[in-house]
Amino acid sequence: MKLLNVENVLKREQDIQRAQVEYDVIKELGDKIVSYAILSHRWEVEVTYKEMIGLMKMDGQQREEVRNRVGYQKIIKSCEQARRDGYEWLWSDTCCIDKRSSAELSEAINSMYQWYQDAQVCYGYLNDVEGTTFPMKKNHETYAKSDGWPEWFTRGWTLQELIAPKQIEFFNKNWAPIGNKRHLAPVLENITNIPCNVLRDGLVGKRLSVAQIMSWAAYRRTTRIEDRAYSLMGLFEVNMPMVYGEGKKAFHRLQLEIIRKSNDQSIFAWDQGMIRTGSVLAEDPGDFLICGGIQKVEPDEFGDYLVEYMKLYHLGNPWFIQHNSRKISINPIHRSKLKRLKRNARALTQQLRTFTVSNAGIQVCLPVIPLPDSPFHFQVILACIRDSSLVTIDIVYSGSNIYRVPSIFQSTFWLKAYPKFTTLHLAHNQDVNEKRRKFTLDDMYASFHGFNRCGTYPHEFTGNTVTLSSLTNGLVVVVYAKKDAGCYFAVGFGYYLVQSWVHVICDRYLPTQEVHWEHFGRSAYDQLWRERAEHARNMFQIEHAHLTRDAHFVKHAHLPQSIWATRVVWGRWELDNFRVMVDIEQCPGCCDGPQKITTTINDWDTWGGLGMPGLMSTVFRTHSLKLDGWVAQVDKCSGQQIKLGDYGDCVDGILTCTGNIYDDMWILGIDREGPACRPIVSGVSSDTRLIHCMKNQTDVAIAYDMTGDTHLALHQARGISLPPNDDFMLLLTAFSIRLVGKHLVTTIIQCSDLYGVDQNGNRRDSGDGELSYSMPESGHRSTGSGVLTPLCAIASPQVWRREPLCAWRRKQFKSIREHFYALHQPTGPELRLKFANRQKKDRAVKFFSEMFGLEYLRIYMGEITFFARLPWMMETNPPSDGLSLSAAEDENPPTLSRANWVTRYNLLRGNQQSQGVRLDERHEAVLPLLDRRCQTLRAQCKQTYRYAAEKQKVECEVKSISQTLGAGLLKPLLTTFRNLCCALEHGRAAGRANIDYDRQLNAPSVVQEIQALQVKLDAVQDEDEQRALEEDITGKARI
Repeated sequence: MKLLNVENVLKREQDIQRAQVEYDVIKELGDKIVSYAILSHRWEVEVTYKEMIGLMKMDGQQREEVRNRVGYQKIIKSCEQARRDGYEWLWSDTCCIDKRSSAELSEAINSMYQWYQDAQVCYGYLNDVEGTTFPMKKNHETYAKSDGWPEWFTRGWTLQELIAPKQIEFFNKNWAPIGNKRHLAPVLENITNIPCNVLRDGLVGKRLSVAQIMSWAAYRRTTRIEDRAYSLMGLFEVNMPMVYGEGKKAFHRLQLEIIRKSNDQSIFAWDQGMIRTGSVLAEDPGDFLICGGIQKVEPDEFGDYLVEYMKLYHLGNPWFIQHNSRKISINPIHRSKLKRLKRNARALTQQLRTFTVSNAGIQVCLPVIPLPDSPFHFQVILACIRDSSLVTIDIVYSGSNIYRVPSIFQSTFWLKAYPKFTTLHLAHNQDVNEKRRKFTLDDMYASFHGFNRCGTYPHEFTGNTVTLSSLTNGLVVVVYAKKDAGCYFAVGFGYYLVQSWVHVICDRYLPTQEVHWEHFGRSAYDQLWRERAEHARNMFQIEHAHLTRDAHFVKHAHLPQSIWATRVVWGRWELDNFRVMVDIEQCPGCCDGPQKITTTINDWDTWGGLGMPGLMSTVFRTHSLKLDGWVAQVDKCSGQQIKLGDYGDCVDGILTCTGNIYDDMWILGIDREGPACRPIVSGVSSDTRLIHCMKNQTDVAIAYDMTGDTHLALHQARGISLPPNDDFMLLLTAFSIRLVGKHLVTTIIQCSDLYGVDQNGNRRDSGDGELSYSMPESGHRSTGSGVLTPLCAIASPQVWRREPLCAWRRKQFKSIREHFYALHQPTGPELRLKFANRQKKDRAVKFFSEMFGLEYLRIYMGEITFFARLPWMMETNPPSDGLSLSAAEDENPPTLSRANWVTRYNLLRGNQQSQGVRLDERHEAVLPLLDRRCQTLRAQCKQTYRYAAEKQKVECEVKSISQTLGAGLLKPLLTTFRNLCCALEHGRAAGRANIDYDRQLNAPSVVQEIQALQVKLDAVQDEDEQRALEEDITGKARI
């Protein structure tokens, strides 16, 4: 340890003009025990060790420049103060460390806390305090750059310089004393959040958690990022080498050193609201900003705290009765499991005390609870408390790794399982934060049908590739529009807790409404964000049911009031990277209810050896070889005369050719020899398993037979494939309507001769002595002289796969229109006609009630009379006094009318409501009944767990109904029901339902539009146009 000799420093300054006099101003004392003062300050223009000891050897001008520095004057003033206080020695970090020596610098940094602790007094120099008293409250005008307090309190190194010394005397800018640490402890606690007892007596003997100490440094800054970690070593009594240039790795190393020394689990309890995921360790002390109240729990106390924590959740309901302020357990199973949990915690005391750090992670034994939103998502309970409750963090399993993720599990949902003590290997390497996955978007097929990409939300990305973290809940929404038809749809893809998912949403707006794509994209993003856990859960179930690499997943969504649907196909193409294809197809008529994810098969090596134009699945693979070095699997031609581009029906590997792509191009006048359509010629080489057989025959390639032991030796072989470019893909899309379900020859293998060989490359004869492949069948020979075509690849293009059109759907739509017209049919004057029309209307009311699933609502909300009132609502001049409710409703009138319903619950938030426009009649009929049903449920079900079960049952059925409605009628009901349940459960008023539902029902105008469309339908002859008009009419009728 080098110290300044106070007397020599001051004498040299006094005799500064006598350059020939040398003074020994800095002396190495080693471990010798001496009394000394120490300086704590904010660095400015300082004096180095070399300058301090060589001051007298400098020329006059250079010497004066050093003496005029603020740092030099600071040393002189501190030496004068030390002499007044009777100290012979003084230490300053500016000139008592020779920073030219990395070893000396490392030793000083590792010992600095101890040096401040051993000093008799520390001089805290506050260079920005001009007053004669210590500032007692924030002053943002004077200290604008340091949050209202002197800058000394915002620096990283001054934290240990505040805590370690037994005595600190503070001085202002002019070196006038303004107070000491002991008397100013309450003010210092307010500034630094460090408890008074720590400021007065230090860290020794205090039960402080790692997270709490880290929180004191959260808002402090250092010039070098590494010093954020190095300045904390003394506080945690750890040592480690200095490696300037390592950046944030320094803080990572510091945490590992703390873990090796301490079993304090609060080191994992950093801010749970951080978006960053991956490593269980924090990136910066700032992550502990809100952790000042966290306290460590000793292993032998952990069991008691764990039992109290689990009592907060309604596991094993009903599990207690309330007696005054006490909860008395009455559920023996719950009570038994809590006792077992406590016993396990006590039995595992030693494991709870032990941390092991390795490249596999940080091994630690912790109680783990599975969470309901994902099979990979778990809650870990730490042995530390905040506000008397145990702290938890969330983790996800990704393969063999365990990562930390933000806490997204909502506390309003009760846990479904008891914790289980598990040995975990928590990821701690910094590179785990860089788990990135690519989504490659292929939407050229959508543009072929007139749907263009409008943009992406919430942020733009260029090109067709977006990169998301597999650990965060990343989500990107891509919006497409066909503006002349007023139609939008959005494709969302992202990650939720290491599970990828893709979903598609079609707009629910009327064609006459002006909706900007950003508004639709924002609403689609909000909806997908709320539903991301459900989509990820569904995707996980589908993926685990189809574990092959060839599996691709299809999401089909009908575009409202049209014959078209959007189809999104996605699958893995490289490790965990995804390719997403967006296509538009004619809807076959499968969209009456919510659509599930379906699967399809496409080759995972689409861009490999076969180089196919788009997503395809080869139907048979009997032989394996290499094309331009890429492995390709092909099939025998089996006596067929095969040409590249042939298409037709394929059964058991036999292609019945019905045409050829290149012939069709010639008929349509497309240049077959153009660069976009010109076939790709590839070199053919032997399969790796047989490459040793033909070392001396450069013009022979062997195709490995995957179904037998006779392989094919091909002379002068070459591969010819369809071009895998965008233009050719669009050409296949253009043929998709006519060639639905067909198969296509994508690659042919040609050669001049072929014969069979065995595993060793020896020519193999057939049983009658002739070579089984010596005389190729006529079907193998191509049109060219002496050229054989023994092998080919037959594939099913994804864009040619369509479900057959559904005749039942058109029949159903016809029935909907007929029943709709029956509701609108006026009642005639004759008694027989009047009776017949009344029967038709009754049948129509029953038909629509069953179609929309109102029997579910009737169970929970009472009779709904909307369809009974619909006929007069459709009249051009409806009665002014309206129609009375049913007898059941007359006996039990709603507790709320339409007007005070909206006033009380503010359910429908629309820009037209303030003008007094009549609300949707369907809501007017249903919402008061819904409120009454909620009140009844609450009155009948006193126990929360029974009410929750009823709520879940109603939610499922209401959701099932809402998914069948073209206009989304019951979606607001579902949200309302949830709000009412929450409000009644917690005994408070229902909150605002954040629903944007501006549509008003104008039945007469809708009827007039339907009548006009029906006239067009009666006159049109084209089948596709008929289907479009039928969809349009039926869609308007269902609105």
